[in-house]
Amino acid sequence: MKKVVQNVIMILGIAFFIGIFFPSFRLGMAQAVDPILHPLLGFGKIHIVIFILASFTALYSSLIQRFTVDYKFMKFAQQKIAEYQKRYFKAVKENNKFLLKQLEKEKDDIKRLQAELMDMNFRTMFYTVVVTIPIWIWLWYVIYNVQNLPTFYPMWSVNATSHFNVTIPFSGEIHVSDYLMLPLFTWWIFWYILCSIAVGQIFRRVLQE
Repeated sequence: MKKVVQNVIMILGIAFFIGIFFPSFRLGMAQAVDPILHPLLGFGKIHIVIFILASFTALYSSLIQRFTVDYKFMKFAQQKIAEYQKRYFKAVKENNKFLLKQLEKEKDDIKRLQAELMDMNFRTMFYTVVVTIPIWIWLWYVIYNVQNLPTFYPMWSVNATSHFNVTIPFSGEIHVSDYLMLPLFTWWIFWYILCSIAVGQIFRRVLQE
């Protein structure tokens, strides 16, 4: 039963990840979660709403990692792979054919460890996006006032009727969709990631104790 639930969640994660590239899917998902998340706008400040959602994401991600990632195996596998690569590059540099032949015997085991690590990381990622993607899509929906945009709109189109402004150091008052540093790296995305990382560190430390 546990395996079935895990597979269902993973399939949902993959479906969500693919679905975000389709405007109709994004709009449908946003409208589906809007009744649940819309009350958060009652706080009045969009940066507080983003902080709450980022904190929830951090907690969910930390719990997923806590119960799905085998940290002992991960540490063992990473160390084993790193040692193998170090020995391999040294053997190539020194043209040590004897050592290369010995390493060839270990190659299958190393590939197996790499595959297991990749599988574990992918599963964790897709478990996480089941919650993360709906939250991001809803923030996109309300910040860009998507319901008033044309049917075929770019992913990060800005609607002038959206009034989510914040005051930040050095720049004063800006719209949360204004760019920072790099294209597509908007203020709201920066704030979400910053809050998620900071709060996530706290949750992970608590869960590890």
